[in-house]
Amino acid sequence: MSKTAFAQTIISKLKATIGTDGGSYTSGSALSAMAAVAQGITEYLIANTTVTITYAGIVSATVPYPDPIIADTFKIVGTCTPPSLANSFDSWIKQIETNIITGFQLAPSGNVGVVFAQKPFLNVGIKTMQENLKSVHDVSDKDPQLKVWEVICGGIMDWINSVALNSIAGPASRPTAPSVGTASITKITIT
Repeated sequence: MSKTAFAQTIISKLKATIGTDGGSYTSGSALSAMAAVAQGITEYLIANTTVTITYAGIVSATVPYPDPIIADTFKIVGTCTPPSLANSFDSWIKQIETNIITGFQLAPSGNVGVVFAQKPFLNVGIKTMQENLKSVHDVSDKDPQLKVWEVICGGIMDWINSVALNSIAGPASRPTAPSVGTASITKITIT
């Protein structure tokens, strides 16, 4: 997948919700559009984000021993809340960032059974600003949506793939061992 697929996901949600005929928009269209954008972000992030963690656990046994599982990968669950209407793109994208940080957590269990109740995103850092959108827009474009949404989606992906991750360690377990210990996120990848 890519920033193009991410952008196409959002555009398809927008088209299904408010269409493309500005003449038919109503006073509620802007709020409906924000809900569609949030739905597209949620769908794409859940389907395409992988979180890698390290795990250090001790297996409960007559003689306790270190859990041989030292890493796991998780999907994310949650929802990006729709942003409210904003006066500027820069404040709007910051709302999107905040809503992603607060709206998602790790899935209940990783691929090899580690349980780590953690928010995957913590650090702000989406660098996309309105000037970035203006630089790709060409007035001769019949439909500039894809180019503009690619910039927005690319900025979100760059942030998630770099500084967004929450590296704070926390309690974790692997019930099937059974073991308990601590885990921390080492990498988040959105493709």
